[in-house]
Amino acid sequence: MTVRVGVDVGGTFTKAVAVDASSGTVVAQSVLPTTHDAKEGVARGVVDAIASVAQIVGAEQVALVTHSTTQAVNALLEGDVGTVGVIGLGRGADAAKARKRTRVAGVELAPGRFLKTESVFFDVTNGLDVAAIGAALDRFKAGGVAAVCVAEAFSPDDQRNEDTVVALARERGLPACASTELSGLYGLELRAVTAAINASILPVAMQTAAHVAEGARKAGLDAPVMVMRGDGGATDLEGFRSAPVRTLYSGPAASVAGALRFAKVRDGVILEVGGTSTNVAAVRDGRPLLSYVRVATHATAVRAVDVRVVGVAGGSMLRLRRRRVYGVGPRSAHIAGLPYAGFFQPERLEGADLEIVSPRAGDPADYAVLRLADGSRAAVTTTCAANALTVSQPGDYAFAPPEAACAAFAIVGRACRSNGQDIARQMLQAAGEAVCDLVWELIRSQRLRTPALVAVGGGAGGLGRHVGRMLGLEVTIPEGAEVISSIGDALSHVRAERERTVNALDLALIDAMSAEVEAEVLAAGAAASSVEVRIEEHPERGTVRAIATGAVALATGAMLGRQELNLLDIQSMSAGGTIRRSGMFWVVCSANEIEVLDRFGDPVLEVRGEVVGVAGVATTFERLTRYRGPVTLRPVIHRVAGSRMVELSGSEAVATALVMHDPNCADECYIIGRST
Repeated sequence: MTVRVGVDVGGTFTKAVAVDASSGTVVAQSVLPTTHDAKEGVARGVVDAIASVAQIVGAEQVALVTHSTTQAVNALLEGDVGTVGVIGLGRGADAAKARKRTRVAGVELAPGRFLKTESVFFDVTNGLDVAAIGAALDRFKAGGVAAVCVAEAFSPDDQRNEDTVVALARERGLPACASTELSGLYGLELRAVTAAINASILPVAMQTAAHVAEGARKAGLDAPVMVMRGDGGATDLEGFRSAPVRTLYSGPAASVAGALRFAKVRDGVILEVGGTSTNVAAVRDGRPLLSYVRVATHATAVRAVDVRVVGVAGGSMLRLRRRRVYGVGPRSAHIAGLPYAGFFQPERLEGADLEIVSPRAGDPADYAVLRLADGSRAAVTTTCAANALTVSQPGDYAFAPPEAACAAFAIVGRACRSNGQDIARQMLQAAGEAVCDLVWELIRSQRLRTPALVAVGGGAGGLGRHVGRMLGLEVTIPEGAEVISSIGDALSHVRAERERTVNALDLALIDAMSAEVEAEVLAAGAAASSVEVRIEEHPERGTVRAIATGAVALATGAMLGRQELNLLDIQSMSAGGTIRRSGMFWVVCSANEIEVLDRFGDPVLEVRGEVVGVAGVATTFERLTRYRGPVTLRPVIHRVAGSRMVELSGSEAVATALVMHDPNCADECYIIGRST
């Protein structure tokens, strides 16, 4: 048996699973407290969790390890970053503007915490002065700068100067990154800020990567170690060392990836209810929605799963003021070091009294805890309320018989001169309203047509099910919901993305960008046969995005043992219509409904329109264009060929499609229409 190991770092627990590479079933798991206070930080818990499951299944059976990480986001939130040296480059008439836009200062990382920077600028009109750059780097190092970044105006067109500066910095032992490593956009200030934030977490990322790699080695593993990215893909440790900013929100991305494996969602919301916080993410057309990461008030050029977070979850503690329910959380029982009262034997609560406390220094003194007869204390949590009200069902991870929870709320009720069940309802309602606000905002803003709700995490059966009832939505709780993030880590794909500012799209640019992202995922260990590339054009922003995905090759097959489907398989899945193979994709047409499936039968595109050859592109595009007064509604063109699917939109779409036509590609097709 060959297994993949996935490890997710939560605010409360670090959970590891071993997944059978051929069947996708969980064969071992380990749950350990997250090691916030360890010298190595949460990386210590990752190593311990990996070693734990490796001991269960046998280290020799582990083919791949992937973990999500909070190291990057924690470093920013806690201000655990050093001074960054910023080197700006520009030339000619634009030098003055470039100097201003690369003077990175006042970047807020978290409330009250700012990035410290030292900036220097060089005019490279007459070339790069290597000696002057070296002298500046020496001054940075002598002055205690922890890492360096470089940003040059228009470097996406020629990144050689940035590469040279990075090489000079690394020769001096300074961690360094170039803005073009992270983005191909022309926005110089955006690239400079993104590079500076990335550089600020390079030292901690390098330490974490080294610690995890060494821990895996000591556990007897001879397997690649990957890190989950915030966009739902994975990268190798080298990618993590060089671009840790891409792992911001890797934990929520892992939960989305895991949920999508087990719940076939076209439009919906994924609700991850942990012990300390709840993450909410939207899925549209079968894919998680991504957005540009914001660090405090600053936008970056890095994209990640669009996640909203609220400090209410399964372990959130009850707050009382003037004998009434005031709120829930954000302090959780786990962080307060308290057990859940609802998980005790009922008789242990006999003789307990209500106390109003400040769980940790700085917390408001309005949290309700029970002082037991033996002098110990227990928390009254959202999960206790869900069990007292029988919202949680047998089989749910956080289910407990209701007797203890009812007894706990009865104690609270007596002190508040109220009914204990009423207190439980008010608590669960307050927690549910906080989460419902986020869910409804996502449904509204993303215009989800028939939203489904998938609840995962340890509190899915309690707070997650309650939120579904409040919104009138059917709730799906997949098997293994409590470790779904770890499963998402274990089953993740390698992913690479590049975005560039362009004036026009042509086949040469498509090939160049495709080759770049293909090379990155192959270097990270993806099997060549598993790599697929999608190109998206965004004419309103003047950008093109190339996205490559692939799976790390295993002894049992690159895709966890999944077999590619043949024509008969696709026919059995479809409800009639015509089917054609185009490169690595299947195109299924029924009337004017078109669905594109990958070679494993998973849907990647649904369009209402027509499939044509290159000769029919122009006339079909014009025929499907709609005119609504002053507004022109043009269809989108998708070119499907080989391992690539290219999305084209805008007034130049037809010309671009014709330019992209490759007469040597016999299996290409063009899909013209609008998403269903």
